[in-house]
Amino acid sequence: MKEDTQKQLFTDIARRNFYIKQFFKMNEISVHLLGDMNNPLIVNDENIVLSCFANNFNLIFKDNSFEGNEVFSVKLKNEADLCKDRLEYWIKTANHRKIYLFKSEEGMYYNRYVKEYNGKLALFSPSKELAYYVFQRQKAVEMVQNLKKDKIHLSIVY
Repeated sequence: MKEDTQKQLFTDIARRNFYIKQFFKMNEISVHLLGDMNNPLIVNDENIVLSCFANNFNLIFKDNSFEGNEVFSVKLKNEADLCKDRLEYWIKTANHRKIYLFKSEEGMYYNRYVKEYNGKLALFSPSKELAYYVFQRQKAVEMVQNLKKDKIHLSIVY
């Protein structure tokens, strides 16, 4: 019984995340879901974390990432609500957060590293959804410099 509940929960989360992507796609805004699938960051193509989050099958839009007030919400469903003008206005007026990702010289996203006996082995992904990210530019610069010591060459994606 417990396994069935976990499978259903996973299915619901996957469906909800699909609906999030569909909602933005139908409203002509390109987004990626990064991080934890239970509570993903909704990130646009400029690597801005939008000040919104999913609560079950409701997508809640806030005026600020931190302790912001709810501006509006939509119900996530198979047929996405069309509210492009409202979304564009919200994107322009709300406060959002910038994130910094990392890429290799070959264009692969940096995911993380595994420690080896003689250094670090970097792991990369072609998918932005699996990319490692930080919220502060200074932290991103420090990370690139530290990994360069282990011959891991990355560039910061702004």
